[in-house]
Formats: sequence, C-alpha cells, structure tokens
Amino acid sequence: MASDEGGSEATERGGNLNRREVLILGANAGTGLVAAVVPMARYLSPIPSGAEEEAARIPADSLALWQAERILVRGSPGFVVRTPDEIYACSAVCPHLGCVVKWNRSRRIFFCPCHGARFAPDGRVLGGPAPAPLTRFGVATIHGKISVEHS
Repeated sequence: MASDEGGSEATERGGNLNRREVLILGANAGTGLVAAVVPMARYLSPIPSGAEEEAARIPADSLALWQAERILVRGSPGFVVRTPDEIYACSAVCPHLGCVVKWNRSRRIFFCPCHGARFAPDGRVLGGPAPAPLTRFGVATIHGKISVEHS
C-alpha cells in the first residue's frame, strides 16, 4: 500500500530495511570510513623510500637558523636542524609507537602528533610517553654540504 505523503518505504513498514537498503547503507558507511582513514594514515606514515642512499646531503647554506629539513637516510626518515651552536640530525620516527614526528619552528621542538611526545632539536625527550630519545644521525660538513649518515 503506497502512501500519498511521500514518505519512504521503510517508514511505511515500521522502520524495517530491506536487503538493498542495508547494502546501500553499508557501502556508504564503508566509503566514509575509507575517506577518513586514508588521509590520516598518509599523514602518520614514514616518508616512502626511493633510492636507498647511505647518506643524505643538503647544501649547508640552504639551512636557516632553527629550520628543520626533512631527509631520508637508508630509507629512514629524519630531520636536520640548525641551532646557533650546532647542526643536529636525528630520526623522525618516534620511539614510542613509530609515528613520524613533526618540527615546530616557533617552539623549536619536535612533537609526535600521535601521543604528544616532545623532543629537543638534539633528540632528547622533553615530555610525553616516549621511552627514549630520537635516534641521532652522524653529521659532517664537507665541501659546503651537510652530510648525514645513519649511525
């Protein structure tokens, strides 16, 4: 029996959904879940490795004070940071659960977007749940280039 009020068929049946409506609802929910999870997974995942180089090299004059440059050393993501005293290089992988840390230039710290761990430019733990500091990489300046090697 059809209704003249234009209500849906499910409303007329007392809220029961047929198989087609359940499948459509499930497909829409699945699409929404994928649309929400994929960007989050890309944000938290390490930099994909391209060529497996032994060391990362960047021009020394391209790194400004308190700037952090993302690098890739042997497939491992990392950062190089210039402070007034020294140039530091460390892994970008948080030792807590393996999320990739981000650099906050205004606060001059690394922070983990997953659980809030904070690290100094040299990798020391400043707060949060991290059980250990960020892994340090070896740094040398050779012929005007900063060379970073995995320890």
